[in-house]
Amino acid sequence: MLILLDLDGTLINTVHPGWKPYKDGQQDYPVAQIPVFAGVKKFIASRKEKGDSLVVVSDSHPNYVNPISEMFGLEALSLADKPNTMKINSFLDTHLQYKQMVTEGNCMVIGDTKLDIELGRRIGALTCWILPYQVTDEIKDERDGIGDEMASKKMGPTYTIKTFAELEKILDSPLNNLYSIESSFAGGQSLSAIKFSYNRYMDGSYSCIRCLARQEQGACDKYARADKYYQMSNPNRTEEFLQSLANGISSYINQPAVMNQGWDYFTYLTDKASTVPANKMKAVFDIVSTTIPKIELLKWSDNTQGSLRNRNLYSERKDYLEQFLSVSLPMEKVIDLFGGESEQPISIQGENIIVLDDQLTTGATAWHVIHKLKEKGAKNVLFIAMFQMVLAVNNDDIICPSCGKPMITKIRRSDGHRFYSCTPPEYGGNGCGFIIDIPNQ
Repeated sequence: MLILLDLDGTLINTVHPGWKPYKDGQQDYPVAQIPVFAGVKKFIASRKEKGDSLVVVSDSHPNYVNPISEMFGLEALSLADKPNTMKINSFLDTHLQYKQMVTEGNCMVIGDTKLDIELGRRIGALTCWILPYQVTDEIKDERDGIGDEMASKKMGPTYTIKTFAELEKILDSPLNNLYSIESSFAGGQSLSAIKFSYNRYMDGSYSCIRCLARQEQGACDKYARADKYYQMSNPNRTEEFLQSLANGISSYINQPAVMNQGWDYFTYLTDKASTVPANKMKAVFDIVSTTIPKIELLKWSDNTQGSLRNRNLYSERKDYLEQFLSVSLPMEKVIDLFGGESEQPISIQGENIIVLDDQLTTGATAWHVIHKLKEKGAKNVLFIAMFQMVLAVNNDDIICPSCGKPMITKIRRSDGHRFYSCTPPEYGGNGCGFIIDIPNQ
């Protein structure tokens, strides 16, 4: 495999602004005093022994990058201008064996910022976001995304880690370390999820949000699963497809680290009356294998109109959810002291609940559901979305052979198939409408 490694904040602990004069090549420094992260040298030696090719890809000046890369015994590309692809593509054009690895999907980009992940997506490589340092306000950089965990995760890395020991395990068994739904469709079995919010409340309870696959927009690696998200809404979806989805969900929730939290109910975001197919979510929920009691706790109003899809802002989504989505406690039979029988709503006071939904976009639905369940007395809430909508990334290297304008990667909603589009004005672009099919990976 070709491993493209960021330098600052990935191999060496030089994220502090005080290192800028050195990175810009304005001052010399003793290479031996460069602070190297734990496990880096062992990792490099191990991957070389296993036959991988490693190259440093850095935005910093060659006077700074080259001596450090030589210390590690690595090739280097400096002034890379991430996430633009011109420099990396020129480098690959002069290293044909590396270019072949990228073409075959046998390449991984590793770095600590959203720029590293976006670069990897643009060239179609696997990506790994790593955070081996402590984040402080002093080192945060909004432009580059240094220290911004949320921005990096929204960029859709294939993997997220904190240590090089974790990275070693991923490279040795990539399919079994994908996010659990992605792994299920790739023939592996994984317990991993994309970890978003974790909130601890004054009463000691908590809520958290997890996603089990990425729904990419535009260029990405071969394991992202926008095609599967759109296939969920296809009336002709197969039982095999539904089972693969359910297997990924089951793998995650049935692992000891999750089950040991003591969950009382497993529920899901039920389908609206207008949903196509009518049982889109229920069909998946019903075949998820778990010992946690299943229950329907969430209900869309009978007069629900429109869709969240047409509301892009968080505030718009929040207002829509307040109007149409509520907690609806099912009835249960109760026997009184005299043997009489009656019905009353079940109580979720103090209960721990897992909620399943299809997609995480802005987080409005997740937080609405969490707040509504806690208003009814729920204790701990784990909100699981099957797919996370990641930020749009387009590869500007694809040029329309008809009019010469850049083409963008698009996904056909009916079946999730990818294609390059020279998008015409009627669809929001300025192109000629020419389309190039992208073969299934």
